Amino acid sequence: MRIATLGIHHETNTFASNLTTLEVFQRSGLQTYGVQRGSEYIEMQRNAQTSLAGFLQAADELDFELVPLIFAATDPAGTITSEAFESLTGEALEMLREQGPFDGVLLNQMGAAVSEDFPDMDGELARRVREAVGPDVPVAMTLDLHANISQQMADQTDALVVYRTNPHVDAVPRAIEAARLVQEMARTGKRLHKWLEQPPMVIGIFQHDTREEPMKSIIDDLESVLERPGVASASVGQGYPWADVDENRLAIYVLHDDSETEARETAVWIAERAWRHRHELNVPLGPSPIEAVEQALATPEGDGPVVLLDVGDNIGAGSSGDSTFLLAEAMRRSVGSWLQTIRDPEAASACFDAGEGARVELEVGGKSDSLHGKPVRITGTVAKLSDGRFEDSGTVHAGWRYFDGGPTAAVETDAGPTVVLVSTRVGNMSREQFYSLGYRPEEFNIVVAKGVVSPRPAYQPIARRMISVNSPGATSGDMSHFEYKRIRRPIFPLDPAARYEPKPPSGT
Repeated sequence: MRIATLGIHHETNTFASNLTTLEVFQRSGLQTYGVQRGSEYIEMQRNAQTSLAGFLQAADELDFELVPLIFAATDPAGTITSEAFESLTGEALEMLREQGPFDGVLLNQMGAAVSEDFPDMDGELARRVREAVGPDVPVAMTLDLHANISQQMADQTDALVVYRTNPHVDAVPRAIEAARLVQEMARTGKRLHKWLEQPPMVIGIFQHDTREEPMKSIIDDLESVLERPGVASASVGQGYPWADVDENRLAIYVLHDDSETEARETAVWIAERAWRHRHELNVPLGPSPIEAVEQALATPEGDGPVVLLDVGDNIGAGSSGDSTFLLAEAMRRSVGSWLQTIRDPEAASACFDAGEGARVELEVGGKSDSLHGKPVRITGTVAKLSDGRFEDSGTVHAGWRYFDGGPTAAVETDAGPTVVLVSTRVGNMSREQFYSLGYRPEEFNIVVAKGVVSPRPAYQPIARRMISVNSPGATSGDMSHFEYKRIRRPIFPLDPAARYEPKPPSGT
């Protein structure tokens, strides 16, 4: 049995100012090869903990031939250009036709991709794949828990399988689940009954951690229905708040062996229970940047750093990576034991021109747009230069292993903070980012991680305290900061009086 796999994996922040071009895909901060073809896919994924690694494991365990075609992934950012989408999709479909026929297809998508022409880019890719392989070839799509799941995604595939954890540490088992479903459908010719339910609510980013209430209860409900007779698979999509698209909302998807009615009733049961907790599931939290620094400095001494999670500059959700609100306060207060990254290719290049050990005076950060603060002037010593590549074989959000920050320079400032200048929008998901430069974040008093949940697998084990900072930016935790034009209204919390009526059964 031959099963193809392909994917264009992107989390698109439609409020971010930076377009995601083909060049951005080719120069990913998440992988050595931003676009992987054939053997490159196997080289990059075999020893990782990604969905693609799960497909490879499934092929070994279930004894089918996995044919990797093309996989493109890059850091979350702004809208994908038409050129990037058409180029990558065109190549994928050409490979699918030329290397086929296939008994099944596994699509590895993030689930919140938006292109200039297709707000539901993942659904459009699924539609084109379906058109290419025909109605009889089973197609499954794996998705990130932050997917904005559309009806088109459900209609054009035979199975959707979504991570159940955030931080994302179950990519491999979910991929194996998807592969098992495709193999069984290919073997038997049977299709499962499916239902997608979408209550009109958005879960706030501060409530996305599945280990903590109230999100934990939704995942517990999901786990409980998987024990019901006939339920073959079930998933929850938290949604991705910073995409102005119709399908931005909580989604529940159920596959049932025998009955669409049972699939619907199961999905509605989860949706109604989540709806009752909609107020607790969308609460902006956390101190301002100034308050957060004050709290960090007032935290009693102990082992490990205070980790400030910079919510408004969440690189893993498409922000710029160059917010300066926290750094400006650290410089103002001359905080002596402070470690953070700032994306600033221009400043990094100036450090390379100066060389290690040189004295530099730089304006860093705040250059991408008007949302993330103003450039901050720093004076200090170029302590370390690096190509920015590092590897992490441990537990990393979403299972990524190979990272590339581009030309990277560490500057130890006269005022106190150590600022690591990176050239790509690589997220703060791994301590290896700092270890590779000779810095141990465990030994600093304060460490800034630009993210909300994705840095936690790396930093929670060493932190004496973690503070989510309600900072401004393209990924602010307060939806009222953004002007939504495409999102389906009414929806909570934008419309406090929104009501939920379950979708009627098919044919009514």
